[in-house]
Amino acid sequence: MKKWKKQQVLCLLLVCMVVLFGCSRTRIIDKLGIVHVFGFDQAENGELIGTALIPDYTSSKEGGQIKSIEEQVPTGGLFAPRMSTHTSTPIELAKIRVVLFGKNYAESGIQHMIDRFIINPQIGTQLQIAASTHSAKETLNAFKQEKSLTLAERLQHNMERQYLPYTNLHYFLNHFYGEGTDAYVPMLTLDDQNRVKVDGIGVFKEDQLKLHLNPDQTTLFSYVKSESSQATYRIQHREDEQKEIITFRSFKTKSNWDWNQKEKQLKLHLQLSVTLTQIPDRFDLEKTKDTSEMEKIVEKDLEKGLADLFAILQENEVDPVGIGNIVRSQDRSWEEETFYKDYASLPISVDVNLKIIHSGLEG
Repeated sequence: MKKWKKQQVLCLLLVCMVVLFGCSRTRIIDKLGIVHVFGFDQAENGELIGTALIPDYTSSKEGGQIKSIEEQVPTGGLFAPRMSTHTSTPIELAKIRVVLFGKNYAESGIQHMIDRFIINPQIGTQLQIAASTHSAKETLNAFKQEKSLTLAERLQHNMERQYLPYTNLHYFLNHFYGEGTDAYVPMLTLDDQNRVKVDGIGVFKEDQLKLHLNPDQTTLFSYVKSESSQATYRIQHREDEQKEIITFRSFKTKSNWDWNQKEKQLKLHLQLSVTLTQIPDRFDLEKTKDTSEMEKIVEKDLEKGLADLFAILQENEVDPVGIGNIVRSQDRSWEEETFYKDYASLPISVDVNLKIIHSGLEG
């Protein structure tokens, strides 16, 4: 009898599962307007301007069938319904891969958009956030002309194989809301042929874009923030009034920080393994003496470059490196408000230890 009852319960559960699965909503990809890239700008009256790039899945992804939809709304929650009035299919925002903030909007403050749009359980944390030196509309219209929707892949490539420090929505929100650090995002710009390209990073103070680091500055920043940075760096060295060019590609980095609580001084110890790709003809890396001299030249240049970078960050009162968080981890008396009052004048010294692991010389 008990066995019979168990069989009844199992059959009932099976029936319930089938019914529940049958009631689930089925969404066919060809019948949805799936937004891949979404840009935000601010209108003159304070409203939001949204620009969406949507692929036409009835054609090949690389076939150039990309729709661009623009809409102006008073609040971010109205973008999807308003944009749907321009399409024959419902607008789907859950699969957005890149959110782009136009320059004016990013500088005016993005808190409203973070609260109402970005923090959405439907949006994945692997989403990329970026800002532009132009309006988002202008940038995305230029990107549309490339007949591709691989902006997320372009950003990912520059993080994995080039000079951008790794980030995504998860990293951004941790820095945006965390103590002792400021958020940063990749910057996009348009070149002289109106093509979209990566152009360093933009640093936020609270919810406003405050500083744009150029590619060289971003490379140095990446050495400090990313242990697996593969950024290429170029040094202009002078020897007997002759300009010499040295380039190298990083392989592995490691940062250690020492906080002198008594003297209120911070020191960065940066270990960097590199592959040299171009050196002056007078150097022969088969000779230990020349290798040591080369290491000293690069170390000195990097120490100066990093010191200049920290000075720029302090002058603009932004902390994407997370200096505050670093000091907090070594100082139990740390208080955010007190620390950042003196942040601009905080002494930060740099010691670089370079290791050449391969020559890899070009030409």
